[in-house]
Amino acid sequence: MSYHIGLTGYMGCGKGEVMKILEKRGYTPISLSDMVRAEATRRKLTHTREHLQNVGNDLRKCFGPGALGKIVRETMEKQPKKKWVIDGIRNPGEYAELKKISDFQMIGLTAQPDVIVQRLIKRGRDGKKVTKKQILERLDREKGIGEPPGGQQVKKCLDLVDYLIINEGTLKDLECKLDHFLGLLDGSERPSFHEIFMEIAYTWAKRATCLRRKVGAVIAKDKQQLTSGYNGAPRGVPHCAELGGCLREKLGIPSGQRHEICRGTHAEQNAITQAAKFGINIESGTLYCNCFPCVICTKMILNAGITTVVYDSDYDDALSKEILGQQKLLTLVRYEGKKFFA
Repeated sequence: MSYHIGLTGYMGCGKGEVMKILEKRGYTPISLSDMVRAEATRRKLTHTREHLQNVGNDLRKCFGPGALGKIVRETMEKQPKKKWVIDGIRNPGEYAELKKISDFQMIGLTAQPDVIVQRLIKRGRDGKKVTKKQILERLDREKGIGEPPGGQQVKKCLDLVDYLIINEGTLKDLECKLDHFLGLLDGSERPSFHEIFMEIAYTWAKRATCLRRKVGAVIAKDKQQLTSGYNGAPRGVPHCAELGGCLREKLGIPSGQRHEICRGTHAEQNAITQAAKFGINIESGTLYCNCFPCVICTKMILNAGITTVVYDSDYDDALSKEILGQQKLLTLVRYEGKKFFA
């Protein structure tokens, strides 16, 4: 079966390189950015990143968030026998239009900000020097900070991808990760153990009773699952939905703060206490979770002797990140690979 592949991600993360690789493998390239460039030319604007971002925003404002995606989708549908690779997806509305095409898969590419900054300074397109501050400002705009709903929302697009690549290595590393994804599509590759255990974590998250965020966790060692957990009220205690809603929401407590004001037990905590209940040794194990651990979970994970945490989505807990930055016993790994949803 042939798939059409869409690309989203931040600048300097390798979307252009993936386009080149797939083009060599028989995919026909098409880019939403080409539509924006054509409109910028019509308006007699130079093709600077700022001008293109403004034109793209204007087109979405005038014709809807999915306007560029619709144009590309209709172009592809006129040539159904081709395999397409689509670059420049920057708004969930564009993704929604392209998802109407059968056999569409989207790859997300990301990297740490410092890696992006180093690459773009080294790249120096058009002979122009760019500062770290300028790059970080552009990166914030790509993420959607300060942007209208119809503007650039790459961070939200990354939450929708079928496969995530963290591109911080060599071009060969990037091609290997892409090959794994393509192998998963055609059945020639087996899922990695990270993918297996993260899928299980997401499956357990479906049991979560938390009204704010559904989280699942799995602790594994030597490629074997040991324990699991999901977030919700402790055993024998009514769930929040049975009591009229979330206490934290009623009190207006922001995410990542005042964890003691919550009726729920976190997925990581349940996975650890389950090990204590059944006498399972989780020391030197790996904890998989679809969310970055909060400060309470972080302290329990460290004291339980777990040595690796593989997490998917971020969680805004400053103290947790401070403590994790001060220790050397635990390795944090951002999950990449096939994506799952609770």
